[in-house]
Amino acid sequence: MKKYIYFLAAVFTVAFLSASSLFAQESFNLNYKFTKGKTYLYKNETTSNMTQEVMGREMKFDNISNDVVRFLVNDVASNGDADLTFSLDSAVVKTSMMGRDTTLDVSALLGKRVKATITPLGEVKNFEEVDSVSVQNRFVSISQVVNSFFARLAGKEIKTGDSWNGTVIDTIKNFGGAIIDTTDYVYTIAGKENKLGHSCVKIPFTSNLKLSGNGNMQGMELYINGTGKATGTIYFDAEDGLLVYQESNMDNNMTMATSGAQSMVIPITQSVIATQSLIQQ
Repeated sequence: MKKYIYFLAAVFTVAFLSASSLFAQESFNLNYKFTKGKTYLYKNETTSNMTQEVMGREMKFDNISNDVVRFLVNDVASNGDADLTFSLDSAVVKTSMMGRDTTLDVSALLGKRVKATITPLGEVKNFEEVDSVSVQNRFVSISQVVNSFFARLAGKEIKTGDSWNGTVIDTIKNFGGAIIDTTDYVYTIAGKENKLGHSCVKIPFTSNLKLSGNGNMQGMELYINGTGKATGTIYFDAEDGLLVYQESNMDNNMTMATSGAQSMVIPITQSVIATQSLIQQ
C-alpha cells in the first residue's frame, strides 16, 4: 500500500511540475490593435499630496482630479499605425491648501482636441493640437495625457517572467518655459489575470523619473530639477490589443530655484496615486 501511495504522489508531482513548466513558457506578442471608427473612453482618477518649504515655512497641498478621456480612431495604416483624436469629456480638479478647499475651473479644456499617430508598440508620434489652449488654462500638458495612455510594448515575443525597457520623454510647456520629463520604465510579464471583464496579461512595472527645465512667473526666473520613482501594474487585453486598467504609485523629490533680488531654493516632495480604467470600447 505504501508503495502505491508513493507511486501516486510521484505521478501527481510530475504532473504538477509539467503543468507549471507549460504555464511558465506561455508566450505573448503584445500589440495595440485599433479599429477605424471606434471610440474608446477611459476614466482617470488621481490623488496627489505635495509639500514645499518656503523661507522655513512648510506648505501642504492636496489635489484630487477625475476626468474622462475620449479617443476616436480616425484611420489605421497597413503597418498598424493609428491616427487618433483625443479630447476630454469631463474633468474635475479639487485642491486643498492651508485648510482652504478650491475647485479649479478646467472648462476651457473640455472638448479640445489633439491628434497623434500611435504605433502598434505604443510609440506616440506626429502629435498635433487641433484646438489651441492658452497656457494659463492648462492644469496639465495635453501631450502628457496622451503619452500616459500607452505603455511601450516589447516588440518581440515574450513569456512569463521576461522583462523589457522603455523610455518616454515629454516636454511640458508652462510658466513661459519648458520642463523636460524623462521616464525610464522596466516592464515584466507576470502571467494572466481577469480585470474589468477582460482576460488580461498582467504587467508590473517600475520607473525612474527625471525633471529639468525653466520658466518665468511674475518676472522671476524659475529653475526646476527633480527625480522620482514609481511602481505600478498594467492589465493588457492581448486578444483585443487594448489597455484595460493601469494603477501606479509615484514619489518625487524636486527643487524649484528662483533668481533675482528674492532668489531662493524651494524643496518640494510629492506623492501621487493614479488609476486608469477602460469604461467604453
